[in-house]
Amino acid sequence: MSYSATTIANYFIKKYATTGELTPLKLIKLVYVSYGWYLETFESKAPLVNEKPQAWRHGPVFPSLYYNLKQHGKSFVKEPVNCHTTEVITDEDARFLDKVWEIYGQKDGIYLSALTHKDGTPWSETYPKGENLIIPDPLIKEYYKKLLE
Repeated sequence: MSYSATTIANYFIKKYATTGELTPLKLIKLVYVSYGWYLETFESKAPLVNEKPQAWRHGPVFPSLYYNLKQHGKSFVKEPVNCHTTEVITDEDARFLDKVWEIYGQKDGIYLSALTHKDGTPWSETYPKGENLIIPDPLIKEYYKKLLE
């Protein structure tokens, strides 16, 4: 099942806002990393997010999530963001997101941003071709597959 990017961010906020310092930057990057690992892990399922990430100047971004979080600036996000949807994350997807948190949750937004900007990342392959271009799913999937090797 695919969800809005904000629904995924809200999952992290509801579950981890008291234990993790969740800035908009960190949430945006956590959702992107979750998206990438989900593409690689669940090949036969629909993507985790029902929106495609774009290659913005400061890295991969789901535009709707960026605009929903923009009001927070660099402050910690402690309450779920209004996303005008009642999507419920399945138990299987919740377990997956918890695994992502176990690996990346203690990292800050700056670290996660740097991780998504490295040479050879889907963003670094897409952004030079033009700002705000969609980062192709096959490129993302292949990148995360290589990380497992």
